[in-house]
Amino acid sequence: MTKNQTTGPLETAVRLLARREYAEKELQQKLLRQNFDPDSISTVMVILKEKGYLNDTQFMQRTIERLVAEKRCGVRGIIAKLRQMGLTVSNEEVREYCPMEEEWNIASQLVEKKFRLLDSDTFPRIARFLVNRGFSTETVSRFADECRKHQY
Repeated sequence: MTKNQTTGPLETAVRLLARREYAEKELQQKLLRQNFDPDSISTVMVILKEKGYLNDTQFMQRTIERLVAEKRCGVRGIIAKLRQMGLTVSNEEVREYCPMEEEWNIASQLVEKKFRLLDSDTFPRIARFLVNRGFSTETVSRFADECRKHQY
């Protein structure tokens, strides 16, 4: 018997999906945490995919687009967030939505907001900030070059 005796895994899954979109693994984890039977969860996943309620490819694309639009992290950060959701994505797939120049623009905006000076003294802090936000080594290296060129 499940913990939730009034609703089954399908009803629970539909209720969860009505609130927000989930990756398949995320939804499975949520249902498992509610002590539903793994076999019934597998059946529910098949039903949801057949009905079009669950589509990891579309979910991944929309999530990448949203994360790029939020302008808070780089390509590596996006990949890490998707992996937390149970999705496997390549650098190239994310680059389709966030090319190098777009990542540079996002990083520049964040650095401009956070740091007053762009010089070799502040570069170590800038580099840590960008790496922690998941920006590529190319973007961080470009900031190193900019810091050396422009001693504001």
